[in-house]
Amino acid sequence: MITSERHEKAFLGGTERFVGNDHPQLISAIPTILMAYYENDLASEDTITKWGSRASTKYVDVQTSRKVRKAAEPFLTWLQEADEDGSDDDEDDDE
Repeated sequence: MITSERHEKAFLGGTERFVGNDHPQLISAIPTILMAYYENDLASEDTITKWGSRASTKYVDVQTSRKVRKAAEPFLTWLQEADEDGSDDDEDDDE
């Protein structure tokens, strides 16, 4: 069902709308939701990172978008740190 970056972006936007508008009590669960998407290859690291980098009004109002992305920060930080750790591993292999 999710076969391209475009689909991944729409999926994240739909999640943002579902959580931000319909179920705001789930906003605090966004890191867990994103982890599940990432672990099950529903959204790539690159797409999630791009999505988290700036608020958008495509699916929700900008205030809601900011709230959802703010809640996503722990997961986005984890992704960034994991990527940096992975880069260190690559450097060790070159030695």
